[in-house]
Amino acid sequence: MPATSPPKRACDQCHAVKEKCRRISDSAPCERCSRLGQECQTIRSPAKTGRKPRAAEKISYSLPVAQSSNCSGTSLQLSKAILANSPTPYNAGLSSNQTIFADLDEWEKHFLNFMKDVLAPSPLDKFLVGPSFHEAHHTSFVQNLIQPIPELRNASVACAAVLFSDRFAEHTNKTMDIGHKRAALAVSSLRCFQISNEKDLTTMLILSVAMITFAMHVTDGQPYLIAQYTLSIIKSQYQSLINFQSPMMDLFMCLVSTETFECLLRSKTPAWRLDTSQRGNVIDRYLGLSYPLFPLFFDICEAADQLRNCKINQRDGIFVRLMETKAAVDQWYPSPEADFLVRLSRDEVVTIMTQARILRLAGLLIIHRLRYPFGQHDDEAQRLSRDMISEFNTVLRITERSVPCTSLAYLAACFEAFGDDRRKTALAQIPSVITFSKQAQIKTARLLKSMWDLRDCQTQFYWFELGEYF
Repeated sequence: MPATSPPKRACDQCHAVKEKCRRISDSAPCERCSRLGQECQTIRSPAKTGRKPRAAEKISYSLPVAQSSNCSGTSLQLSKAILANSPTPYNAGLSSNQTIFADLDEWEKHFLNFMKDVLAPSPLDKFLVGPSFHEAHHTSFVQNLIQPIPELRNASVACAAVLFSDRFAEHTNKTMDIGHKRAALAVSSLRCFQISNEKDLTTMLILSVAMITFAMHVTDGQPYLIAQYTLSIIKSQYQSLINFQSPMMDLFMCLVSTETFECLLRSKTPAWRLDTSQRGNVIDRYLGLSYPLFPLFFDICEAADQLRNCKINQRDGIFVRLMETKAAVDQWYPSPEADFLVRLSRDEVVTIMTQARILRLAGLLIIHRLRYPFGQHDDEAQRLSRDMISEFNTVLRITERSVPCTSLAYLAACFEAFGDDRRKTALAQIPSVITFSKQAQIKTARLLKSMWDLRDCQTQFYWFELGEYF
């Protein structure tokens, strides 16, 4: 038998998007990588022959993940119904530019047009405290697309796919397939990303926030782990971070809030305590004027973590520090700049101030339940809960919009709900109060029902013991 040469393998870039890898010679870069200015290399492990087991088909978004993943913009035929109702491209020249969009298929281009266009409200707007931040938010999204950075392109397409799926449920299977594959490559890139300068730090912030957005829209997403991982990596870059302009700091606070809210629920200590005083009185596009609360939220998380792990006779000292934190939260009030009422619309002012009041009340309620178990001192908890629900109802009535970043606060308030009528109302309001994603709504309903079952059993337990029951 004559000796046979090993079969040629596609480079990693062409393999990732399932494109034909054409080379002049074995040592030369392929045509596609040369055209797009990408590094042409083949370093992935050879795939095993034969059919893959079904278990291997499931993609995990937990960190760490495999260093390389099979990802693609799978070629799918566009539905005529979608095309007929699709938004007009926000920039026909950009949309049709083959140099920029050569690696995207028609479905993926359609997602991106849907994200940045004439639909009102845009899918991106639900994250913002008001429309004044609309243009800057959309501009940053487009800039991520047109930069020759594959990690950002994959993350942007993944986000666009899940947002499209949330709006058009009839196309969930097709769009989620594309989104999951793009997200797998983006998360793998995040895991391997190295920071050597401020540009790399910016890229990692954008990439991480994009993947948190994706993870919050899928059943098997892990936004907490992604935020925790990223914050641990960039912790050494704090001096560079504090010099960033507001848009990048907004992304950073998105990571901080994602981790902090989950740590409040889990009674764990976040990655680090921030000095938010250096930001001044700027308005965060996601957190409005509430970001100065996060050092105090860190203190609450730290106390809860200590209570969760200490002996009963060690609690008094922790309670003393916790009461000091309570006094600071109780006295805190947002401090907007003098032109706050002039620069923003009435609805934006209402949303931002209501968000601050809700998060402040949530901090007080969690502190109360760290000090007293559910079933004891319920009167004070009921008062805080009613005040929070009243704030939610008021902002919905005035603005007809939900308040961003208040899902945990709504959970804490509704944990105190007694009686079938009040609980039915709490569940019925979830789609109006929590608009971030359908998965967030499902998670909230599930946690509320579990909590109410526990309380109906007349079991007395502290907030820091929730993890043992859920």
